[in-house]
Amino acid sequence: MRLVTRLIFSHVTLAGVLVAALVVMLATLVDISRQVREVRERDLATIDEEEELHRAAWAIEVAARHGNDACESGVAEEVVEATFTAPRAALEEKIRTKGDAASRLMREAALRYLKLTEDVMSGDTCSKLRAPTSRRERLRLDETMTDSWIARLYELHRTLEKKEDAIVGSGRRAILLGSILAALAIAAAWLVATRIARGVTEPLAGLALAAKRVGKGDFSPIPEHGGPREVLDLHRDLDLMREHLAELDALKQSFLASVSHELRTPLGKIREALALLADGTAGVLADRQRAVVDIARRSTEVEIRLVSTLLDLSRLRAGTLLHADGNQRFDDALREALNAERAEALGRGVTIELTAEGQATPAHLDGPLVERAIANLIRNAVSVSTEGATVEVTRELSSRGPSGEAGSWACVRVRDHGPGVPDEIRETIFEPFATKEVPGRRGGVGIGLGLALAREVVRAHGGDVRLVDPNPGHTTFELWIPLRAKP
Repeated sequence: MRLVTRLIFSHVTLAGVLVAALVVMLATLVDISRQVREVRERDLATIDEEEELHRAAWAIEVAARHGNDACESGVAEEVVEATFTAPRAALEEKIRTKGDAASRLMREAALRYLKLTEDVMSGDTCSKLRAPTSRRERLRLDETMTDSWIARLYELHRTLEKKEDAIVGSGRRAILLGSILAALAIAAAWLVATRIARGVTEPLAGLALAAKRVGKGDFSPIPEHGGPREVLDLHRDLDLMREHLAELDALKQSFLASVSHELRTPLGKIREALALLADGTAGVLADRQRAVVDIARRSTEVEIRLVSTLLDLSRLRAGTLLHADGNQRFDDALREALNAERAEALGRGVTIELTAEGQATPAHLDGPLVERAIANLIRNAVSVSTEGATVEVTRELSSRGPSGEAGSWACVRVRDHGPGVPDEIRETIFEPFATKEVPGRRGGVGIGLGLALAREVVRAHGGDVRLVDPNPGHTTFELWIPLRAKP
């Protein structure tokens, strides 16, 4: 075989290998782009349409609440009835245009809201709004729509997880096939093949990591990694998906904040009513009656604390500014937190010991929030401690922060003598609702908001909360906060 024939054959073979590698890469990228676009055009579009139907139905509930308030204020029934006209028309339009895309539960709830509106507008509006059956029906519809929305979001989350796995798998297969095909090329073309492979694999690897990060709930912007046009399209699609997910997460946080705010007002009234009963305002209580009122007061305080925690957590995650004061003393917040938790600790047979050297200087802090953050750490330690155990609270002053930052810092260490932190939740212990049953713990498992709020509060001040000693038999949390004179 002549040399020119061998050269032509070798170059044609090399070109064929490189072309084949390029075709495989491009096909993989097109498939990944198609999957992401399918999520955007099918699943997210459906969510948007269902959200419009949800908003239209919720407008009926808002009109009913406003109408009920208007009836109690003596507004004429004709005026109250007129408030339902626009929401009813809007809901009918959304049912007609968006009903087919919504889930069965959401569509049925919207139709029931429409029927409820027609019944209220048929006459005697105020009486029907005040009727217990109407209130119960609205409550059931609210629960049905909420359950349907949560189920729809969960379904979308599972779909995105599957798409993410498919995208990651396609990227890995593309990398593997590209590597195998590049290995078949002759040494003379190795540099060219390597550059082509890197031009594709590196952006794909970066986007795959970004997709995993989004799947874990981190919605920060996805940086561009360059690469072919298909990779850039994939980046745009992934970033658009991230924006939609961030909007859904913000909607969830807003929903939690709204529900918490709506619950806190009636709970406050219940607390006031129970306080009046306990004080004898409505008459002298027998011992058994007083015991029942005390049980109700304690339960109400627990619920108010839970609702306040949800509201504060939502506000902090939404970026609400702290109500900080430049003359706050960290030690005052620490003592208030200890005093607030001593009664519960005493009831559990647990002792709280405080060790503090020196005196912290005044700093720019949101005193009530810092107090609640410390109280949450102490309450968590008390709840997992056995009867007769001691919760050790140590406050130290340092000129260096947890990562070596210079400045004036306060560090509070809370050490319990409980069973330790289970391995499966150590990485997520500061996430909301991350919790697990603790053997021997009295009172059952909590819902996992205390540690999440503590970290959010402290990080909003520029500090941090860390788990430093999760061993069986004892656990230690460190709370670091800067004592700055100015924000």
